[in-house]
This record gives sequence, C-alpha cells and structure tokens, in this order.
Amino acid sequence: MSGSPTQYFRRLLLLPLFFSIPCLLWAADEVPLPTPLTLEFALGLASAEHPELQIEVAELARAKAEQQRVDAEMGVNVTLSGRLRWIDPPSSSIEQSQDDHRISLSLNKSLYDFGRSAAKKDVTLAERNQRALVYLDTFARYRIAIMATFFDVLLADQAYARDTEEMSMAFVNSDRVRERNELGQLSDIELMETRSLLQASRLRQAQSEAAQRTTRARLADLLNRPGQLSEKLSIPQLSFAARKLPEDVNDWFVELEQGNPQLRALMAQLASAKAQLSLARADDNPVLLGQLEVSEYNRAVGSNDKWRAGISLDMPLFDGGRSAALQARSRAELHKVEANLEQQRRVLRQELLDIWTELQTLQVEKQSLAADQEYRELYLDLRRAQYELEVEADLGDAMVSMSVLRYRVMQADFATALAWARVNALLGRGDGNDNDEKFATGY
Repeated sequence: MSGSPTQYFRRLLLLPLFFSIPCLLWAADEVPLPTPLTLEFALGLASAEHPELQIEVAELARAKAEQQRVDAEMGVNVTLSGRLRWIDPPSSSIEQSQDDHRISLSLNKSLYDFGRSAAKKDVTLAERNQRALVYLDTFARYRIAIMATFFDVLLADQAYARDTEEMSMAFVNSDRVRERNELGQLSDIELMETRSLLQASRLRQAQSEAAQRTTRARLADLLNRPGQLSEKLSIPQLSFAARKLPEDVNDWFVELEQGNPQLRALMAQLASAKAQLSLARADDNPVLLGQLEVSEYNRAVGSNDKWRAGISLDMPLFDGGRSAALQARSRAELHKVEANLEQQRRVLRQELLDIWTELQTLQVEKQSLAADQEYRELYLDLRRAQYELEVEADLGDAMVSMSVLRYRVMQADFATALAWARVNALLGRGDGNDNDEKFATGY
C-alpha cells in the first residue's frame, strides 16, 4: 500500500464524505434506477448514507470530536468574567462607594504535565484510526452484500425460468397420462403420481416467483432505494482468466497481516490500549500551569490587582489507590485486546483458507459444467432433430436440462466472483478508486 500511514488514514477519513456526496445528489434529483440495472451502477450507489454505515460514520465523527477535545485541553483557555455588586463599606474604609463592580480577562494554559497530554493524544489518534479502518471494512462488506444480492436476483430469475419450463413439461405430461388413464392404458396410481409431480413443480415455480420479489426488495434496501424494485437486471460479463490462485495459501496469510482492515483496526485498538496504560501511569504526575489575569475595578482597594501572572504546580500526594486501579484496569484491557487480535487473526486465516479451497473446488466444478454443457447441447440438438422427424413427441426434458445447467453455471460464476471479492476485502486490496468494481468482480 503506497503512501505514508498519515496519508493513508487521511484518505480513510475522507471516505464518508466521498461516498455521501453522490448519494445526496441522487436523493435530491430522485433519479430512478436504470433499466436494465447493471452491477457497476449498483456498486456505484454504495454510500455512507445507508443505515448500515451510519453507525460507523457517527463513531468516526465521535472519535474525531474526542481528538479535537483533547487538543483543546492543551490549548490556551481564555475566560471573560464580570461582576455587578453593591456593598455597604465599613466606616473605616477610605473608599465609601457602594459600587463594587469588576471585569476580568484570564488566560490559562497547561505548560507541562509530564506525559499525560501526550498519552491522551496517542489514545485519541489511535481510536480515530481504528474507527476509520472499521468503517473501511464495513464499507467493503456492504459492497459485497450488494454484489451477493444482485446475484441472488439474477439467480431467482433463472430459477423461475427453469421452474416454469419444468412445470410446463409436467403439465403436458400430466395431460397425456390423464388421456391414457381414460383409455385404460395407465392405472389410477400412475395418474395420481403424475398429478403429485405437477403440484410439486407448481410449488417450486411459486417459490421461485416469490424469491424474485424478495431478492429485489433486499437489493432496493441495500441501494438505499427502498420500494424501487428493478424489473430487469443485466447479467455481468465475468471473466476469471486473470485470477490465479496461489499454490500455497500462506502467500495470502502474509498479505492478510499487512492489509486486512479488521486486523489493522485491532492493531490501532492495541496502540490505543497501550497509550491508555501510559495515561493511567501518568495520572498522578504533576501538572504545571501558567496563568495570566487582567482586571478592571471601580473601587480602588488594596486587594484589587490590575493584573496577575504566575505559574502553579499541582503535585498529587495521595489518591487512595486510584492510580493503581486505573493501571490495573488498563493492563487488563490491553491483554484483552491482544487476545482479540490473535483470535481474529486465526478466524481470518481460517476464512481465507476456506475461500482458497472453495475456489479450487469451483474451478473443478466449472470444468465439470463445461463438459456437461457440451453434452447437453449435443443432446438438445439430437432431440430437436428427432422432434422434427417426429421420432420424439417434444423437447421438454432436453430444454429443462439446459435450464438447470444454465442455473448451475450462473451459480458457479457468481460464487467465484463473490469469493474473489471476499479475498480482496480480506486482504485490503483497493482503496475506493474507480477500478474497485472490476478488481472485485473480475471483469
């Protein structure tokens, strides 16, 4: 990943703004979803305005505000105070005026706190970096969810076409069996069996038709367009020729350590926990303060100073064990974060291994489907020729077999695309540029 860590996190912090601007423009113009809806357009609608990301945007804003608050603590605090007061001076006082008003301007600044402010700044910086990385990971998973749901819609459409052909064939077959039953050529049991198969095929068609609507509704929600159900989706042209699986999954493990947003977020949390421990250790350190005050009075008495300037040193002597308790709690939190980091590392390594083996299996499955496709195409040509010669009554079974095969091929292609997208997200590949869609899906 190119660039310094500061530049990298600066780009991360700009992500919410970068992705919210297009969404705000679309919301203002109420641009409808195009027909057909493409995968690239759908991924382009991913923005921080979606409710799934609003929590992370708010957490990032909170971390930024906390960092600003800590910076303000080390700055100059300027206070303007006024007083309106009337008194009854004693008879011995030279100044017998009853007006005792005052206005003061005071400046206070922490000059040195022996490491306390530095530890606070380290804590807030680490927390801000952590939230930025969590947002980046959440956004990547959000885009994968859009891809997966987009593919679900296409699979639901293909399943509906497959089940419709199957039901049509079952209906024709049921009608033929009924005619032969009426002629006494087939038994009632065979007739009832055929009717049962017809009803089962009608149920599958109804289920796939329902899936067409539910998957479209989920996609509309993910695209932040609830209720806008896309009538037609464009099938993406996926190509995996440039995708090469490493011979050893350990190659991915090395990249995982360097680029995974979840691990980097936990490392930032670890840095925050270490800084929190340093802050707890510095809790009972002295604090050196600088003070300057300028005042104006309407009574001239000896205790009224025109200005004051000074340095004060506050040194805690006894806190009843408060500092020790803070350090113990910080050490416990540090150990917890270290354990979480190691546990998450193992979970992610296992997830990468699962995807690696899944992609290997998918490669073999695609080879098997290619061979099956050649056979089915030849079989369909044979049945078509027999149909034309009136050797066979219909092409139903061959057409259904082709529909089933098309569904399986589409399913394998989409599973492969999603697997590579998950790999890219886990390894932290891509930084939100225009090529992310192609890089994620393998166009």
